[in-house]
Amino acid sequence: MGNNTYKRIGTIFMITAGVIYTIERCVASISYALIQAGYASHGTNTNFKLEYPGFFNNFFVWFFLFIGFLLLAYGFPKDKK
Repeated sequence: MGNNTYKRIGTIFMITAGVIYTIERCVASISYALIQAGYASHGTNTNFKLEYPGFFNNFFVWFFLFIGFLLLAYGFPKDKK
């Protein structure tokens, strides 16, 4: 594979990590809003704070970011001496 292929795959992995992280935060916001609106109040404590998931709480987010960074770094040409 050429260097451009590694750069593209690395970029795709890093974008995927960002998309997964964003989806997690959106789902947390939507679930918080539904609980505050009373749609999920069957035995649920409605007096809680909104806590977003951390960046390294999800295995796939940091794994895809790490793999993407490695592939992206490997895709840059090396000095030929």
